[in-house]
This record gives sequence, structure tokens and C-alpha cells, in this order.
Amino acid sequence: MGAVAIAASLMLLAGCEMLPFGFACSAIGYSSVAIITLSDPAPGLTLELCDGAGCLPGPLEQPMEAGATVPPLQTGVLSLTGDSETGWRASMLGGQPVLGYRLTAEDGTVAAEGSIDVEWRRIDGTERCGGNAEAVVELPV
Repeated sequence: MGAVAIAASLMLLAGCEMLPFGFACSAIGYSSVAIITLSDPAPGLTLELCDGAGCLPGPLEQPMEAGATVPPLQTGVLSLTGDSETGWRASMLGGQPVLGYRLTAEDGTVAAEGSIDVEWRRIDGTERCGGNAEAVVELPV
């Protein structure tokens, strides 16, 4: 196999394609996953998140329903699994450098809220074309 064919094969596998004028990244949607724990794990706390500086933590991202007059809160959080004792796994649309959070007790009182800087680490793909990212976050309580 020629050198050009090998290079083209490697770029396609990495999420990029070779064009006559260079390389371009394909339109692949990457996800960001945050592994979230509490500095002092406690039972019965509910976590709400949002992805980005100045965002408002809320329920998971939902599409707008037919006939709705008010769009749902845009949190950027697609899924959130886990609990306040063992931690959570959150799947996000973007993976911004800041996460907003709110921890609520069973009686509805806010136990902690704020924003925290996040360091994302690309776990696959390429530097040029991007890839899936992961972050480990510890929230203060």
C-alpha cells in the first residue's frame, strides 16, 4: 500500500478526511463526560448542573414539546446518573471550562451552589479534529 493510501486511511480512522487542499475534520458529535463527587459525601442530595460560565443549573436538557410556549431551560446536560454518596456521571453537549451546580437536600433547601472550573482531558480522537472528553470534578459541600 502506498504512503498516501496509508495516510488517508489513518486520517479517516481518526475522524478526519483528506481533501485536495489539505485535511478537514468530519462533522462528528463528540460528548463530554464529567465524573462528579462531593468533598463530603452525604445521602439524599440532588444535583443539578449546567455547562458554561453564568449558566443556570436545572433539570436535564429536554427538547421543546409541541405546543409549548416557553422553551425548556438550556443546561447543556444530557444525562446525569448516580447519587450523592457514590458520585455522578454527567454527559454534556459541550464541555465548557466552567460548570454551574446546585445541591439540594430532600427538604428542598439548597445545601451548596456555585460554579467550578473544570479541566477536560481529550480521551480519543486527535488534537486537530477533537474527540470525546472527560473531567473529574469534586464539588465542595
